Amino acid sequence: MSRERIPARHRPGSYAWLGPLALCLGIASWVLLVPGVVCAVGAVVCGAASVTTRGDHRLDITALLGIALGAAHVLVSIMLLLWTMR
Repeated sequence: MSRERIPARHRPGSYAWLGPLALCLGIASWVLLVPGVVCAVGAVVCGAASVTTRGDHRLDITALLGIALGAAHVLVSIMLLLWTMR
């Protein structure tokens, strides 16, 4: 099992772009207000798919950051929703 750091564009297979896609969706979820929750859920799904399907390259920092940003956005949205309902 190799622990080399290889950029996404040089990784084999189409799953190599799930990590960067998760990061982009995570950032977009904070920039776009209305469709932000949808982007955040997409970031979590893409990041989780990246971590579970890519073998040697699964611990990708872009996927982990995308999951963190997306999950944080979802949690903040739920907290604000509960706060406004109160």
